[in-house]
Amino acid sequence: MRRYFFPIFHKGETQADDVGELFGFAEMADQYGARVARDIASDPDYDRGAGTVVIVVDASGAEVARHVVGGVV
Repeated sequence: MRRYFFPIFHKGETQADDVGELFGFAEMADQYGARVARDIASDPDYDRGAGTVVIVVDASGAEVARHVVGGVV
């Protein structure tokens, strides 16, 4: 299992993820990041113009994926 982190870029600022999640494969972490983005977009109070992005990063700091909230990836 490898640890992946999911920082969120929102309104020009980054919300760090200092805990992360464990996944066996990068593809599973990518799917989780997409689900986080969908969950944010489903919030009725979410600001659609915020330009929010969920970034998937592995433990070495390498970016695995990006998921635009409410957008097409």
